[in-house]
Amino acid sequence: MQPIGDMARSLLLRSEHTRLKTEMDTLATEIATGFVKDPAAHLKGDVAGLLSIDMSIERLETYRINNNEATILSQSMQTTLDQLQSRSDELSNVLLSSELTPSPAFLATMSKDAGEALESVVGGLNRSVAGRFLFSGTATDRAPLEDAETLLDDLRPLVSGETSVAGVQAQLDAWFDTPGGGFETSTYQGATESLSPIPLSDSESADIDIRADNQAFRDLMKSLAMAALAADPSSGLSPDGKVEALRTAGLQARSALETVTELRSGLGSLEARIEETGARNESERTATQIARLDLVGTDQYETASRYESIRGQLESLYAITARSQRLSLAGYL
Repeated sequence: MQPIGDMARSLLLRSEHTRLKTEMDTLATEIATGFVKDPAAHLKGDVAGLLSIDMSIERLETYRINNNEATILSQSMQTTLDQLQSRSDELSNVLLSSELTPSPAFLATMSKDAGEALESVVGGLNRSVAGRFLFSGTATDRAPLEDAETLLDDLRPLVSGETSVAGVQAQLDAWFDTPGGGFETSTYQGATESLSPIPLSDSESADIDIRADNQAFRDLMKSLAMAALAADPSSGLSPDGKVEALRTAGLQARSALETVTELRSGLGSLEARIEETGARNESERTATQIARLDLVGTDQYETASRYESIRGQLESLYAITARSQRLSLAGYL
């Protein structure tokens, strides 16, 4: 049995070891995080201000995530519209020159190029980012448009019997523009509801509501479809009618692209607003984090010094404990 004095000393050493180890763990946590481990004790129970700050930081973090989402969506849309506009603008210039070289082979090449441009436009509007289709409205899980070849297959039977450009135009207008017509029931696969505005701050939101059934895109696809079908083997147009159809398609594509430019301009303004709001939020977030640091932050130099002091005390205690445990009657004698 240990003498009473030895037991008391052992308990004292053990208690001191526990105290120092606990304090050192606390200081290690504060060094790692930069904040006190027990905010309530540090603030003497008055945590109302801290709770308010934490709620603000959480709210701003949500806005930061929303801002990133809005940035990705708007930039991806802008890139897509730029690509389809460039491709369609290049083709429209070629179509407008169709009457200069009205050979059957050249007209067929123009129609083929128009079909490829239509495929490019449809492919762009069917673009997805991170598993979300950009131009499908709320139906982000599916592509908004059937593929270009299927669209042309749908249109061929309608225009093949037409012998005038006016007749072809009427069939295309009926398909693309009539409420409940072929475009809305067959071509467009997305939702008719746009995405809800994305909250960016307490007073700002991003309304990204461009869908593939926008009239500008319908007009562009209609013009490209006319050009693609003008010299198609199924076409009933005369050589002069094919030239007229191609030139008409070029003019209509130009007109549609002007509306696409307006969409891009509005989207560009939205991108700028998203960026400005994000910058304001980040500034507020930084200020709020500084305020939190003022409340429950630690002086890193002072905390590190205390940590080293406690570590030194703990090492000394280990040495004393080890020496104490080596004491015995034999050693004493």
